[in-house]
Amino acid sequence: MSWPLWHSRGSSPFRCSSRNAVIAFIVLFHLTPISQADDIAEFSVTENDGEYRLRIVEVLDAPADYVYHVITDYTRAYRINPAITEVEILPSGEDAVTRVRNHSEHRVGPFCFDIDWVGDITELEPGYLRVVTVPEHSSFESGSAYWRIQSEGQHTRVIHESTLKPKFFVPPVVGELLMKKYLLEDTLATFNRIECNAMIMLERDMENDTNYLKTLSNSGMDCSNASG
Repeated sequence: MSWPLWHSRGSSPFRCSSRNAVIAFIVLFHLTPISQADDIAEFSVTENDGEYRLRIVEVLDAPADYVYHVITDYTRAYRINPAITEVEILPSGEDAVTRVRNHSEHRVGPFCFDIDWVGDITELEPGYLRVVTVPEHSSFESGSAYWRIQSEGQHTRVIHESTLKPKFFVPPVVGELLMKKYLLEDTLATFNRIECNAMIMLERDMENDTNYLKTLSNSGMDCSNASG
């Protein structure tokens, strides 16, 4: 998953007025209910002094190599986050580091706002990724994430931990609760799309099993509609 960063354009990070943007932020949270999945082993979001910490452990119904490919296909990040409209691979200055920038656009009724993300991604060992926010090119004071992608036969256990501290204003108490709700819902939707896209890749590779492919093609799988 890529970490979103609120991006300043001009005097405000929003293309709408600051007051309207805050309203849109609140409306967005109330329009997206939290849902649960039976294959989630752990899921939590906490906040301390403006820093949000998220941890999720989920078993996906797809082989690990396909899940890994979907997560690390950075130029097609829009497949797991449809709000992303731009993706760019930037020079990192280090051979083992991939620097990624993406831009996403969000609209809720008459309100709209832009989000950018810039981060350095390193594979520490097979199936173990580290993501570090680049503060000077982002709207986060700090941010980091870890992914562990572990094979369990035809399934995959994915462990994701991340922290972020936004520069943009989050209203106390209510805003913090809404922020947590958003992170929960967005993460659930992202994991569902990872699983969905990994299964589509698996289907395409099973060219010799025509009956299996016919069954899957008739199922109408559409990852763009996958959600939490």
